Amino acid sequence: MLKNCILAGITTALFAYSLASQADESLPTNEVPDDGVIIDGDKLELHLDRKMRSIGNASIHRGKQNVYGDIIEYDVQNDELHVIGNARIEVGDTKLVGPELHMQLSESIGKMRDASISITKPAAPNPQISSDSATDADSLAFSSAPQQTKARGDAKMLFFEGQDKKRLTGARYTTCAVDVDDWYIKASEIELNDYTESGSAKNAHIEFKGMPLLYTPWINFSFNNQRKSGFLAPTIGSTSQNGFEVLTPFYWNISPNMDATLAARILSKRGVQLQGEFRYLKENFSGIDNIEYLPSDSLTNTTRYYANLKHSQNFGNGWSAGYSLEKTSDNQYFSELSNRIVTTSRVLLPQEFNVDYADDNWRFNAIAQKFQTLDGASFPYERLPQMTLTGNKYYGDINTNLYTQLVAFDTNKNAPTRVTGTRLTAYPSISIPLNKPYGYVTPKFGIHYTNYNLNNIANNLESQQRTLPIFSLDSGLYFDRNFKISSRGYSQTLEPRLFYVYVPDKKQSDIPIFDTGESDLNFSSLFSENQFTGNDRINNANQVSLALTTRFIESSSGTQRLSASIGQRFYFADQKVTLPGAVVRKRNSSDIIAGLNGHLKNSWDIDAFWQYNTDNSSSVHTTLAGRYNPEPGKTLNLSYSYRRDSLSQFDVSGQWPLGKGWYGIGRANYSLRERQVIETLAGVEYNAGCWQARSVIQRISTATAEANYALFFQLELGGIASIGANPLSVIKRNIPGYVSSGKIPDTYQQPYYE
Repeated sequence: MLKNCILAGITTALFAYSLASQADESLPTNEVPDDGVIIDGDKLELHLDRKMRSIGNASIHRGKQNVYGDIIEYDVQNDELHVIGNARIEVGDTKLVGPELHMQLSESIGKMRDASISITKPAAPNPQISSDSATDADSLAFSSAPQQTKARGDAKMLFFEGQDKKRLTGARYTTCAVDVDDWYIKASEIELNDYTESGSAKNAHIEFKGMPLLYTPWINFSFNNQRKSGFLAPTIGSTSQNGFEVLTPFYWNISPNMDATLAARILSKRGVQLQGEFRYLKENFSGIDNIEYLPSDSLTNTTRYYANLKHSQNFGNGWSAGYSLEKTSDNQYFSELSNRIVTTSRVLLPQEFNVDYADDNWRFNAIAQKFQTLDGASFPYERLPQMTLTGNKYYGDINTNLYTQLVAFDTNKNAPTRVTGTRLTAYPSISIPLNKPYGYVTPKFGIHYTNYNLNNIANNLESQQRTLPIFSLDSGLYFDRNFKISSRGYSQTLEPRLFYVYVPDKKQSDIPIFDTGESDLNFSSLFSENQFTGNDRINNANQVSLALTTRFIESSSGTQRLSASIGQRFYFADQKVTLPGAVVRKRNSSDIIAGLNGHLKNSWDIDAFWQYNTDNSSSVHTTLAGRYNPEPGKTLNLSYSYRRDSLSQFDVSGQWPLGKGWYGIGRANYSLRERQVIETLAGVEYNAGCWQARSVIQRISTATAEANYALFFQLELGGIASIGANPLSVIKRNIPGYVSSGKIPDTYQQPYYE
């Protein structure tokens, strides 16, 4: 029997062996069964048909596992693999490197000393609750933005404990690039699970720039930006109302479409507030439940709470329902305990149930709505209930419409005594749209009927009816021409429009006002039948609205670069119907309105609106807004808003790179009437690739208390941990077009290392 066989002098040798049976010589090298082994190298030695030795550019492959090294020794009988010199093992997206490797190949059990590990995973969209908002109750959505995840680490000893499990002792872990050691998770032991794409560490601390920040006896994390149960990094901050704050949240990933967050918020001036949030997302229903509870406020000596419960349900066959319930313990809860202006400025909390139905022709909506009033002055009517049914159907060229609504108006128990009652509205109408490529004409006729049954009203006016015919004629023409500017082709349109309305006069002064107001004059209300919102007033009308619009469209892309409109309404009858206390119109024409919208090639977007009173030659309403956004991370917003006798404000905001990874962010809102700054925000943001830091200071004006100042600082470490108070929602609300520095594409990133 042959004792020893040495195959030498072969530049490249290849050998395949099956652990279950003899190898099939015709097996392609790129198709390795789980029980098959392929060994390759510059020189191959075979000893007694049981031991293989590959020398020089050596590699061995089994299933999805690929091993490389200077010398590879493999004992087939005992399934023992020994790699000497530059050992490297690759499994899927994971690569491990060390000077030497011992392993049972079929079981993936072994060890490697002085090992380093790198993980690169393209994150695919997953139908689950967005991980970005795992600690924020603002949204419930599907996460869909794929991002590549890179991570690396090293260990004094790496133990392989199965196909998908690895244990590292004396280990470090980071998402920073090679040769960038800005931060690490250092632990006595780290376990990585490729199947769950998660890891855990014992006796771990986060080290940033060589300085330990946080210590924990145990931490659990994801290395693919996936949601993972465990303690989240604490949020630290300070406000003038609450003093020093620390928020320590625990995140529970119940399932891919269900999660919860529990937190304790320590307020140095007030005590400990408990917070809880539960979110769920199913095929036919979804919801968010949020509760905050402060058992004993040290400043007020009261128990304080806030509850926000939302649910929507799809029953199928066009039916759906839901509720949105908000309740707080006291009127100053938001102004004293919240540091977000979107909540501190709230004065009404809705409590609403709804039922909806929709098909091709019909829409039905029923709501029951109440409010909690926080300012002691705003008491809108409650709707207990409101039911609305609308229908639309074509019979040949004739379009039929039906609008009906039944509302029972009531008042809050704390509100002053006012008229209450029930209102029934029915508005059937027919129209005949006549459309051609060059224009259109649409005549429409309807009957608007309203019936009131009222309470708390004198002079025997408990029952009232109103019936009004309404006729309108909408028409327009289209003209266009092609032209060039600097060899670039454009198309210009010219679109005149005429809209006529006739509604006879009928006395309505005895009808109370439940939900009606006067519409602002704009390009939507200019072409509406009724200048009032709601159903308590129907204007008398014998009037025509005229407008002219022109558009400039880029021929090559179809992009609308510029549009401009001007319009005015002309009255052929005096105004008879008004809101209580309103001044009757004496003019025979409305103000002139004009608008401009542009999306220019130089990255400027402009938007302008102007309302001009021809009688006294003065502006009534002016809005000028511009945004310069040449690339992500560079945005500048400028705006001016003016309303006669009520508003005159400048607003400037933006985000701009300052160089070497730094970005400046800020906003200033200045009132010319009050001669003071209404709202300010200023901060800086730094992006170092694998970590970002941002600091923001904000002054918040509230509706129910004095101004509050808030300071935010956040250190975000590569998607693994976030330390500090998260200012992103505040920044995004104040700066339209803002992009977090960590999400700016690499093409536009500022260099952050010299």
